Amino acid sequence: MAEQLDEIQWKSPEFIQERGLHTGNVLEYFALSPFYDRTSNNQVLMMQFQFQQIQIPIGVSFHQYFQNRLLEMTGVEFVIAYNREPDFWIIRKQRRLDANSTLTLQDYYIIGANVYQAPKIYDALSSRLLSSVLLLKNSIDLLNNMTKYQILDGGHSYNNAQPVASTPSTSQPKPPVSATPVLHTPQTVGGSAGTVDSVSNQMSTNEGIEITSSAFNNLLNNVVQAAPSIYLDDIPLYGKGSTVEMLGLKVSSDP
Repeated sequence: MAEQLDEIQWKSPEFIQERGLHTGNVLEYFALSPFYDRTSNNQVLMMQFQFQQIQIPIGVSFHQYFQNRLLEMTGVEFVIAYNREPDFWIIRKQRRLDANSTLTLQDYYIIGANVYQAPKIYDALSSRLLSSVLLLKNSIDLLNNMTKYQILDGGHSYNNAQPVASTPSTSQPKPPVSATPVLHTPQTVGGSAGTVDSVSNQMSTNEGIEITSSAFNNLLNNVVQAAPSIYLDDIPLYGKGSTVEMLGLKVSSDP
């Protein structure tokens, strides 16, 4: 299968090294490429210049004389549509209808020493549309694999959805500090160790009662005044002179 011309790049380092590349010989350089049509008017004129004695008018370059002769002919021809020496030219293949009318067939780029065929708008749009359709198809296939429809759920469920672990925010507000002091100091109750939390079930009569700050301050003052002979751990939880009595609490029954 022949290679597509719009997919190849051609150059001739030998030509460049021997003669260089400029506007005067760029068409001759292009004639060596696989993009050139050997049935064109350019080839007909080149054969005439090669085998016939043609006198070029004084003051007219070979390139100008060649272009003027092309205007006198009809058919397929190659012309320089744009040039930006020393490294860029656009060669146009066109069908000449008369001296003033042409029909563009194809454009070619010469960049440096490389020759390329310009893609047609149809080919460029077809390629872009095909790529878009392929990407959409892949996206739909991915969505189909990720979800399933359940009548009982009333919608789609995502099979491959991974739960996102929530990270605790350092800016979360701190819980409000209660005005009611809570003691977690180990206490001795009837010869066994315990805490204020351990007797919460027995203090059912005190639910909803808030310990005043003055009662708590009075308890701390008594301990401070008795220091260093007494510690908070030495004060009994129940009975006369106990923590419960100093805080003004009542219990349902003595332990």
